[in-house]
Amino acid sequence: MESVARIVVMAALFHDIGKFTQRAKIFPESRYDRYDQQEIGRNGAHAKGSADFVARYLKDPVIEDLVLFHHNPARSSHKDLAIVVQEADHLSSAIDRKEREGTGNVLEEPLQSVFPRLLMTDNSSAIDRYYPLAPVGIDRNAFPVKKQDLGRWNLVDDYKIMWKQFIAGFERIPAPAPVPSVLSLLKLYTSSIPSAVYVNEPDIPLFDHAKTTAAIAHCLLEGDKDIPFLLVQGDLSGIQNFIFATVIPEQARKGTAKRLRGRSFWLSLFMDAVAEEIIAECNLFEPSVLWNTGGKFLILVPNTKKNQEQISYVGRKINELLLRKYGGLLSLGLVTLPVDKAGIRSFSKSMDELAVLSAEKKKQKFLDCGLHFGVEDEERPLNEFCNVCGIHYKGPQCPECLRFAEIGTKIARAKWMVKGEGLSIKFSDLGLRTSYDLVPSVLADTKAQVITLNSTLPADIQFHNRYGCGFMFLGNTVPLDQHDVLSFHEMAQFSNGVPRLGYIKADVDNLGKIFARGLKEDERTISRIHTISDHLQFFFAGYLNQICDEFVVFPNLCSKCLEQVKAGKGREIPILTQVSDTDQLSRSTWYEVDKPCEACKKKSVNSCYITYSGGDDLLIIGPWDIAIRLSNRIYEEFRRFTCENPGITLSAGIAIVSHRLPVSRAVNIAEELLDEAKAYRSGVISKNHVALFDECLPWKEGMGDRGLSSLIETADQMIDAVKTRKISRGMVYALLTLWNQTYGDIMSMSNTCRTETRLNRRRYLPHLKYLMKRNIENRNRQGIEELITPVFPWIKLPVYWTSLALRTEDKKKTGQLRG
Repeated sequence: MESVARIVVMAALFHDIGKFTQRAKIFPESRYDRYDQQEIGRNGAHAKGSADFVARYLKDPVIEDLVLFHHNPARSSHKDLAIVVQEADHLSSAIDRKEREGTGNVLEEPLQSVFPRLLMTDNSSAIDRYYPLAPVGIDRNAFPVKKQDLGRWNLVDDYKIMWKQFIAGFERIPAPAPVPSVLSLLKLYTSSIPSAVYVNEPDIPLFDHAKTTAAIAHCLLEGDKDIPFLLVQGDLSGIQNFIFATVIPEQARKGTAKRLRGRSFWLSLFMDAVAEEIIAECNLFEPSVLWNTGGKFLILVPNTKKNQEQISYVGRKINELLLRKYGGLLSLGLVTLPVDKAGIRSFSKSMDELAVLSAEKKKQKFLDCGLHFGVEDEERPLNEFCNVCGIHYKGPQCPECLRFAEIGTKIARAKWMVKGEGLSIKFSDLGLRTSYDLVPSVLADTKAQVITLNSTLPADIQFHNRYGCGFMFLGNTVPLDQHDVLSFHEMAQFSNGVPRLGYIKADVDNLGKIFARGLKEDERTISRIHTISDHLQFFFAGYLNQICDEFVVFPNLCSKCLEQVKAGKGREIPILTQVSDTDQLSRSTWYEVDKPCEACKKKSVNSCYITYSGGDDLLIIGPWDIAIRLSNRIYEEFRRFTCENPGITLSAGIAIVSHRLPVSRAVNIAEELLDEAKAYRSGVISKNHVALFDECLPWKEGMGDRGLSSLIETADQMIDAVKTRKISRGMVYALLTLWNQTYGDIMSMSNTCRTETRLNRRRYLPHLKYLMKRNIENRNRQGIEELITPVFPWIKLPVYWTSLALRTEDKKKTGQLRG
């Protein structure tokens, strides 16, 4: 028998699906003609379409009744349940505080991006951007654009196409429809549909409104009458130490890349398993998990004494087992906040309160656990401890390191993730029942939920699976050559010049402020905040792969593409690879080519490695020069994705190091550089900067300052000038010496003071003129002066870049340059 909770959740998910049918000009059956405004409410015309859909496809008379009368519950045969759906609808959009406008033309109003108005004191200055009406996809078509760039003003045909696709997907879902499958179908086809078209603000997707309405409705149904909601936040501490810590770095080099990716993804699965445990213990449905990204989740739970006790028990049990297994390296901060309806209306304030509770919880790790640090007075031989992770084990291989390496290997090839019980990636040792597997293909008799990775093609999404389906975005770019993930040593050799690695550590500036105060107070609804979180996750977990795909190398090329390389439109890359289980090195030649043919494109190998990404941050490892170019492309695309809003920016630190440097140390350097990019000096906070090569620079030119993108162009021109012998290498180093003599003291200044000093301190000019006259031939001097003189105050980065790009050294040698 279907539970009342499931009926309410399904009704909440589909209560506004009639807006979709209205806009697609799909009319309900004639039997609904008798329902006028007096029956279904003043704003309830779409409810007839919702009821018609439910009757046709869900075939559930109770759900049909609830969606039909959700604007006028008094006429419902299930009045109490209809009131729950109506009130959840109102709380999701805060409609009781913001009058719904009826003047917007829904067939000419696409979904508006929420980004232009974030952190804007005056919304009139925001430049609106709109999303194309299309299913979710991981490409540039998902980015917001100016309305005139959409290419179509009347959206009826687009709605009709989308509706046919939606119905085709729904008809594949078996009855009774699994909630995860329904949620995935709605996300796929209603994420670009505005929930309601206000005069200026059609900015909430129908999917986000439906999902949050379902989560709220469940709480109103089962929660305390006065304080029906319980916000549950999980925050995992120790992520970086867990991923990168090694006992003996020298012993950890082999297989490092696989283990890092495996550890990172294992943590994501662990947080998903914790959320699933709470879902199971509190009898929830998938819409209750508002988000679960970047080591944090937020779940909306009915506020009952039983649920509070169950969540407390889950948190205590997990932390006791984490403490026992990892000795305090990882801890789960699980906090709860009971809120009333006002707390849902003012959702950002509730999130502020949760943040305070979470910060306090981090200071009291394991306080409620029975402390256990192992058996005293027991002697164990050192050879029973893993040289890499330090755990005690008996057997030929460390089971922990083996597990993480296997996960890292599977990620590179997997197209689906299977989620259920009894699968290979288990968390039973941490008290969690959900397990996972990563597979390249799906068996027909799979008795588990199947989640498609990095694809939204309907053919790839397993709607027919009785156990439920879904799709997710995962930053899983790795340098995979056939079946093997390349080592960091091999990756470093893809660099131009000296073989080094670049570690990119980046995150969004002021994210807490964006969530808490980015919107006007009456616009900080649960739906909008969910929309912001969902969009950021799309960029960092999904679209980031597309940017990384711009930077590839080729293990071999066809004859025509080889001709391009020989003509200077690419380069040969000699690579030394260690032969397995020996000290011998094998030699091979890889390639870069400007315009590969379609056949060669299929042989491309990514040159960078996403260690983790999602939420609002990332860590990517790649050849040093490619890492810098990649970071600039990420910034460019992020700014475009967020509609060039000056308040939504990205900061990054890029560490340029030897591949032999322990990963944990390299990541720490990148972290320090990220702090440098966001540094607070002389009363001024930087942010929106990138720190590398002992420099801290804005990304783009502005206010007289030079940005990274223009300095990359200068570096490329300097390299070309050295190769064509217009500039000597000695001249390059002389420029650096002169820069240090002139600007060696500016790194302790704020960015504003630093820029002013660069612009106003001109004592270098006669010395530079002398260097030019002495070292540059007359025929080349004017061009070189035009290249160097305007950017001399920022010449340090181009000089460092040129120096590294033109240096060659034995691939076996090692070295380090602090970035």
